[in-house]
Amino acid sequence: MLIGLFIGLSVGVVVAALVYWLLMQRVKRLLSALKNNQLHLQQLAGDYENQLQAATARMQADHEQHLTKNIEHYQDNHMRHTELMKLDFETRLEVIEAAYNRELDTPIQTS
Repeated sequence: MLIGLFIGLSVGVVVAALVYWLLMQRVKRLLSALKNNQLHLQQLAGDYENQLQAATARMQADHEQHLTKNIEHYQDNHMRHTELMKLDFETRLEVIEAAYNRELDTPIQTS
């Protein structure tokens, strides 16, 4: 009976050691998978950050190009408007000078 108990305990210890070893192997595999997943997530986060930076740079370049076109457009309009105002002013000045010169050239009539 003592031998049976010893054999039973020995088998129990061997089974417990085997179960422990199998569980430790599973824990190691799960930890390895977790580390791989973390590395993959870090890589994905880095890729996403790079894509985000590239998209931001493209949007900024497009925005600057759009602003440059708008500035050029408004500068051209401003130059045309300024030129028209200058021509208008010169024309009015010529009309006023001509009228003033006509008044100077006409003799003063007394009634």
